[in-house]
Formats: sequence, structure tokens, C-alpha cells
Amino acid sequence: MPNHRPAHSLGLLALVSLAACGNETEIRLHADRETISAGGIEAATITAQAFLSGDPVKAGTSIAVETTNGSFESGSSLTSQSKSTDGAGQAIVKLFSAPAQGSATVTASFSDETSGLSATSSISIGFGPPSGAGMPVDGTFRMTCDAVNIAALREPLPDIQVTCNLSALTRGGQAIKASALTPTFMTEAGTLSLKTDSSSGESVVLYSPKGGASAPKDVPPESSLAEPSYADKNGRQRNPRDGLATLVAVIDGEEAFTDSNGNGKYDQGEPFVDAAEPFVDMNDNDKWDPDEKYLDVNGNGRWDEANGKWDAQTKIMAVYKILWTGPLDDSSKTSRIEHPTTQIPQGGKLELTAYALDANMNPVAAFQKNSDYLEWKLVSGGDATSEDDLNPPMDNALGFSFDKAATTERKRWMILSKSFTAAPYRFTVSDGDASDSNPATSFSVTATVHVTPGPGADGSYLQQLTKTLADKVEGTCE
Repeated sequence: MPNHRPAHSLGLLALVSLAACGNETEIRLHADRETISAGGIEAATITAQAFLSGDPVKAGTSIAVETTNGSFESGSSLTSQSKSTDGAGQAIVKLFSAPAQGSATVTASFSDETSGLSATSSISIGFGPPSGAGMPVDGTFRMTCDAVNIAALREPLPDIQVTCNLSALTRGGQAIKASALTPTFMTEAGTLSLKTDSSSGESVVLYSPKGGASAPKDVPPESSLAEPSYADKNGRQRNPRDGLATLVAVIDGEEAFTDSNGNGKYDQGEPFVDAAEPFVDMNDNDKWDPDEKYLDVNGNGRWDEANGKWDAQTKIMAVYKILWTGPLDDSSKTSRIEHPTTQIPQGGKLELTAYALDANMNPVAAFQKNSDYLEWKLVSGGDATSEDDLNPPMDNALGFSFDKAATTERKRWMILSKSFTAAPYRFTVSDGDASDSNPATSFSVTATVHVTPGPGADGSYLQQLTKTLADKVEGTCE
């Protein structure tokens, strides 16, 4: 009668046997770990030992191994292979985890042509969140998005959807796949959601200005940053940070430290970066304020500063700041064409500078990937001419800069003082015939923007919108 041994618990031993003459034909599977971190960084070592009629199979016997998830080769999609046994009837494979958390069933089988006997056995390996030396390190966890400026202050609100990506590194510098992470999100305005790409299996983050708060927080101008401001016709104080929305992703990770002795782990006394509880810095001051959202990591019902010790497991955050902008606003502080005079002297030229800004003094949203551009139109009744590009490209841009050289994620998103300078569009009109003695003739110059609110939910860009600056230059050319 067959003598079936019970399969052992996960990660220890699994077997299925067929018996002949009272001796078992079987494969025993043993894994060194029950669970490994998802993302393809870690691997479980699985040993398959084959027995034919109670004795280990001879060296060189082929064992077929396949898996329902993960891969037998790092960075590839190898899900089946054959391995030859050694003198003890053993063959060893490494199972690398899949990009996303889950589990795999590994099955090994062999058959003996002479006796006609065969055996099959399976074992399960879990793919869990990053852990141990495979944990994401604070400061390496980043969120990047395909836009820095979206037209979310238009009415009605366009159906904009921006794709963002998460990335992180282990303390050893290995990249962790976004699909291995389980982020939670907090936003100042709009919503973040996680999506799995059906073709690649990779995770992406989608940002929509719909849902959540309807607009970024209205903040006072910051004099220490030399932030410009003005009162609009309704008396509302306007400044660029009124349109700046803070987005936060939070995952499990460890605090960064300096491995002074190079042993690959934290030792007491080694320098480390102490992280406070994650929060949404809506007023851009790098401090938590009572009206700002936060994640209560220790569950004490309040926001806490850094705790003064190195944490091997805590909550770490990635930050992204995206600018909400509106349509062209026409005023001396916003969309305008600056010009020192309206007369072009004999053989001379006139320099024009245009700014395409919204009511908060921010550049209107535009996307070079959708061929957005500013159109200069020169109408000349005589010799006024220009050799400049009549259709200079407009790109997705901010009117200020962040401190990307900072060493911590929070401080990387601090705005640099005196950096509030929106990109100008320059145009030169010249006297095309310096030798003529004819009377002065008239000319006019207008500027029109052709801009896109942002990418749409279907992956394509929304319809391009057109508006001419109210400021028009009219003058004479000698």
C-alpha cells in the first residue's frame, strides 16, 4: 500500500509521492524562507530532493520546476526550467519575488523512463512588503509626476489626470519596484490613487484635481522668500503659492543613517536622519501647523516631531508639489507685453517682453509635448519687421524654484528665496530699411497663447485653448 507522508508547513517541507514495492518515489521541497520581499530584490532558495523507490535519484536526473509567480532569474520572466540533481538527488533553484505583493506556488516534478515512476510536489512562497535590509530608506523615497503645472483653476474644472511614479532605494542602494510598495496618500487638494498597469504589472499613481479640497490653500505672501503679491480688483491678495498644492505618499521604511563601519547595518552612535511624522505642508513652511493633515504613526492622537532615536521601521514620506493655474489674467502684474517705447527709430529696433500669467502670477499651464506655443503677430504698414521666431514653444513650467540640493525630502520642496521669476517671451521688431527717407509708418504687435490644460483620463492631452493677451503694442517705425 502507498505510504503517503503528510506535507509539512510552509517553508519547511512539501512532498507528493508514488510508491513501488513499499518504497516511496517522491520529491521533497524545502525553502529557506516562507516569505520574501516583493519587488524582485530578494530570492528564496528552494531545494528539491528526488527519491526513486526510496533511494535518492542518480546524479544528473532532470527535475522540472515551474512557478505561478515571480521568476527563477533576477530581472527576467523565467517561470520554468530544468535542473540536474547532484549525488544526493538534490537540485537547487532560486525564486525571485514578483514586482507586486502576493504569493507563488512552485512545483517540481520528475519521471523515470525505466520504471515509469514519477513524482510531483509543490510549495508556496509569499511575497510581502519590503523588510529588513530591503526596507526603503527615508530620503530615497520619491514621487515624480508628468506635470508641474495643470490648469485646475479653470471653470469648469477640466478632467485632468496626471501620472506619477514612486521610487525608493534600500540601504544598499538597490531600487525597489513601486509595485512592491503599499502607499497611503494625503493631499492638500485633489486626490491620488494607485493603479496597476495591465501590460507591465507595474504600479503607477494617478493624480486628479477632482475630489478632496477644491483648491490649494490661500496663503499670505512670504516676505522672506521675496514672493511677489498684489491686490486684485476684488481686493483679494494674490501670490504664486496660492496655486501650489502639496501631495504626499507614505510607506513603511527605515530612517537613513551613515554606515560608519561599513557592516551594512545600523550601530549605536552612527549618525542618522531623524524623521518626524508625515504631514501635508500646505503653507510651505516646513513645519506642521494645526490645520494640516498628518499621519499619526504612534497612535497618540497628535502630531509628533522626530523621536530622537533611529527607527528600523517607521512611516516615511515622499512629497510632490504641483501648481494649479487658471486662464490668462490681464493686468499690469500678470499677462502683459512690456516695451520701453512704441517708436522704432531710423535703423533701430524695439525689444518686447511678454508674460503669460494667471491671476496668481503663475505661468499658465502649457505642454510642449502637445505642441503648445505663443504666437507673435506683427502687422506692419511699412518697414517694421522681425527675424525672431513667430511661434516660440511654451512648456510646462513653474515661475519659481525648489531647493533640490537639500538633503531631506521635506527640505527638497522648500522654495528658494528670490526665485520668483516667470519665464519671459521676447520679440524684437526692427526697422527693415535703414536707408529710406519715407515718413514713419505704423505697426502693431499682439501675442496669443495656444495652451493645453493638461493630460486627460484617456491618456491623451485635452483640447488646446487659445486666448490673446489684451495688451497690444501699437507704434510707428521711422
